[in-house]
Amino acid sequence: MLVITGASGRTGRAAAARLLAQGHAVRAVGRSARRLADLAERGAEVWEADQTDTAALTAAFRGAHGIYAVIQPNYIADHPDFGAFQDQVSASLTEAITASGVTRVVGLSSWGAQHAAGTGPVAGLHRFEQRLSAVPGLDTLWLRAGYFMENLLDHVEVVRETHRLRAPFDPDLPLPFVSTRDIGVRAAEELADGTWRGTEVLELQGERDVSMREATDVIAKMTGAADLAYEQIGLAAFHAELREKGVSANVADMMAEVGKAINLRLTRMQQPRTARTSTPTSIERFVDEEFAPRYRALGSAGGA
Repeated sequence: MLVITGASGRTGRAAAARLLAQGHAVRAVGRSARRLADLAERGAEVWEADQTDTAALTAAFRGAHGIYAVIQPNYIADHPDFGAFQDQVSASLTEAITASGVTRVVGLSSWGAQHAAGTGPVAGLHRFEQRLSAVPGLDTLWLRAGYFMENLLDHVEVVRETHRLRAPFDPDLPLPFVSTRDIGVRAAEELADGTWRGTEVLELQGERDVSMREATDVIAKMTGAADLAYEQIGLAAFHAELREKGVSANVADMMAEVGKAINLRLTRMQQPRTARTSTPTSIERFVDEEFAPRYRALGSAGGA
């Protein structure tokens, strides 16, 4: 039995689906059984458990041969202290894993998690790594994933309306864009077949590094928006826009810190790009399959 936490999220769902397709017994854990119904139909055993309910998680983990451990969601926009929430969840997961007796874990982390501070919410994943890796007798593989391609989907409406893709990153800075589907698939593969011992780190760097300018050019080509351009926003303006959208001061501070850390190359990959640190989905494929259909749907809705 392999347990997937955060199974209703992007990486968790992809991991569970991959394992089920390969014939593995899967226990899918999430806050809502309803949101896991499709995995149940494919043969998963569904467990409803809140991330902070240590007793429920311990019960879900008992008898498992391995666990995919995920703190979900990546951030809560209006949370007054998101770092405290991350610590609460990481403590709950660690206590449940320890109590259950499971000895094999793949944990989702992030590029930049080697740093204890200065990286926004990634610092919380650093603390998660430190906490869980300290459990005696536990073999843990940390997947430090790069910049999610899915973050581009947050820009679809603005791109459609303004023909601008706006973000705080330097336009020509290479970023390790990676799809969450690829992360989930790799998590499943490592959980089922990996041979690591002790604590190891594996960076997932995507198909290739892509700058925001290049990503914008790909979107322009795939959507037919020939005049689409990338616009870098200053960190202060970025912070102000987040606050206007209802993001808490704490989370806005964290997200602005992410931009600063990436631009200064504090957040960066350390491992060389190899077949193992790379993943297959290109930015072109992602835009074609995910971004462009949403972009076109907005046009259809607007013309209805």
